[in-house]
Amino acid sequence: MNSAERTKGFALVMLAAVLWGTTGTSQGLAPAEVSSSVIGALRILLGGIVLFLYAYYKGGFSKTEKWPFLITSFGILSVAAYQLTFFYGVRYAGVAIGTMVGIGSGPISAGILAFLFYNEKLSKKWMISTLIGIFGLVLTTYGSRGSGLNYNVFGIILSIGAGFFYASYTMVSKKLLETNDVNAVMAVLFLGGALLLTPFLFIYDVAPLLNPKGIIIIIHLGVIATGVSYFFFARGLKLIKVSETATLSLAEPLTATLLGILVLHESPSFLSFLGVFFIFAGLCVLSIQRRQRTEDR
Repeated sequence: MNSAERTKGFALVMLAAVLWGTTGTSQGLAPAEVSSSVIGALRILLGGIVLFLYAYYKGGFSKTEKWPFLITSFGILSVAAYQLTFFYGVRYAGVAIGTMVGIGSGPISAGILAFLFYNEKLSKKWMISTLIGIFGLVLTTYGSRGSGLNYNVFGIILSIGAGFFYASYTMVSKKLLETNDVNAVMAVLFLGGALLLTPFLFIYDVAPLLNPKGIIIIIHLGVIATGVSYFFFARGLKLIKVSETATLSLAEPLTATLLGILVLHESPSFLSFLGVFFIFAGLCVLSIQRRQRTEDR
């Protein structure tokens, strides 16, 4: 793969991550009485429909070869679970902290999944980077106490879960893209995930969103932060490695932190910022280590 393609892949994933970074703030602007599961369900339902219509228009489903049942099902389940864990995590832990923990733990989950399912050997550098990342998560979690954030241990746990499911559906997407059309893969995963979350729309009240502000928030989450972002993400993922997407996805918490501070007036403490620094440092070590391994082959 030439450098121009890699640069294009980096740019596409970075752009997708910036759009993802607006999701937590969008939830923060939504009515407080709206369930996080409703927001997550509406987000991927609308986004899934947009991706499906585009895939159908482009004839993506006629270009597919095979859909392994277990892998595809796991990807769909991961997409649905990510919505629940992310939005509830952000609600309890705050936009800045919830998003940082979620994305910061994603590469750690990716390494564990690669070891368990792809039999990849975990090197000493990977272990060091993981310890740095965990230390950063501990500082971030402890530092959020008394900082004015809507702190909750449960929110931190949910955010870590979001990182796991993010890594899961990223790895599944990469696998499915080997034999299937890029538009079809995103459509199947997200529309399938939306169907799993549809019952929440009948369990919880959606009336608070039936106003101009609520509709704009859902359209943004579904069309821009899901449909458009994953249009970019899938094309970038085809050009670069999964480990590289994890590093580039740091644009998401950076965006979320800035929006959380500027729009929602959140104020992370010094320890939280220090924890964020260690999360970034751990991810950088992980990225450099993996790139070096690739170059040595």
